[in-house]
Amino acid sequence: MRIRRPGRRATAALAAAAVVLGGAGAGAYGLVAGWFDPGSREGDAEGFLPERAPRPEPAAGTWPEYGRDAGRTRANPGLRLAPPFRRAWTHDAGSLVEFPPVIGGGRVVFGTNAGLAVALDLDTGRVLWRRRLGGAVASSPALAGVPGAPLPAGLRPVALFTTMRGDVIALDPATGGVRWRLPLRSPIESSPLVLDGSAYVGTRDGRVVRVSLATRRPVWTARAAGEVKGSLARSGDAVVAGDYGGRVTAYARRDGRVRWQTTSPGPRLRGAGRFYAGPAVAYGRVFIGNVNGRVLALSARTGEVAWVRVLGDFVYSSAAVADRTAYVGSYDRHLYALDAVTGRVRWRTDLGERITGSPTVLGDLVWVSTIARRPRDGITVALDARTGRRVFTLRDGRYSPAVAVRGHLVLTGVRTVYGLVPAR
Repeated sequence: MRIRRPGRRATAALAAAAVVLGGAGAGAYGLVAGWFDPGSREGDAEGFLPERAPRPEPAAGTWPEYGRDAGRTRANPGLRLAPPFRRAWTHDAGSLVEFPPVIGGGRVVFGTNAGLAVALDLDTGRVLWRRRLGGAVASSPALAGVPGAPLPAGLRPVALFTTMRGDVIALDPATGGVRWRLPLRSPIESSPLVLDGSAYVGTRDGRVVRVSLATRRPVWTARAAGEVKGSLARSGDAVVAGDYGGRVTAYARRDGRVRWQTTSPGPRLRGAGRFYAGPAVAYGRVFIGNVNGRVLALSARTGEVAWVRVLGDFVYSSAAVADRTAYVGSYDRHLYALDAVTGRVRWRTDLGERITGSPTVLGDLVWVSTIARRPRDGITVALDARTGRRVFTLRDGRYSPAVAVRGHLVLTGVRTVYGLVPAR
């Protein structure tokens, strides 16, 4: 997705307009809208909850949804998978694979921009089934009812997909057969969040919807301040979403009522920006990046800003959070490791190209891809999570690269999915 920067003339025009509109009223509105934001703000340990760290699972057998867990931390700090690797299999998907697969029941399941849902055998890469969905897939699916991702009694296992045609589609994860389809009539880029026997999704027309997996109908619908492109995350008895109105909102899981809403700070005369990235919830905080270059940490309980870190360019990348660190990429070509308590930069690494996809933390490594101007020039790398030193490079990559279970690493290139195992 391309976003144009306002030029100097546009910025000057905005400034002139503010003067014309002028007076105390415009100044007061500017304070509310974030026009006069001072930039980075460091935080402290108030409200930081170390006991709410991402849970390490050394023997994890599933990666059931985007971000691995309901907090969307995109991390399994207990899973030790480090180079050297042996390539067990590759699969050419035939078109762009924009978001990474999920893993469960010995299957690798993903969608393509050509509108195909695909399941591969985790050990061999053999195609188990394909299903045409009728709309491009720009999100990861979610597995529910498989080992490691339970459902309430009476509900059948499902692989849940969302499409740019506006459908939520439940497939049989064993066969790919269609169990049901619910049209929401607006493109959906957010990956399903499975909680409470329901799937929570956001839509491009600015809705947050809870869909019952039992009745196959919406339980409630809430309105956001703009398009909801990122995936929702669980925060206690609420779900959290960012939107294209520059707001981060916590909605009660039971009825969709707003628990709190925070407007993003932004640069002078440019407002609150837009949230393409989805939130990650850990340590009692919500971590989320804004297209206006800011990464925010908010109180998961109240939405109060804990810290702000201004990076060098747009932030599309959703954060990965582990070991008191938030890892996030930027259009300025760097992957940043930010102190989750204060927002200070622990390290940053220049990868030579823009980063829009989300990183993944596996054990002591953080994985990320670059989005090159020519797709064939993108790369996927693994960096030492403590220092940023590069330890592995794959000459393919574009968005969010890595998911894993015990003994298996699955990487996503532009249109190729790779199955890697530790070299013996």
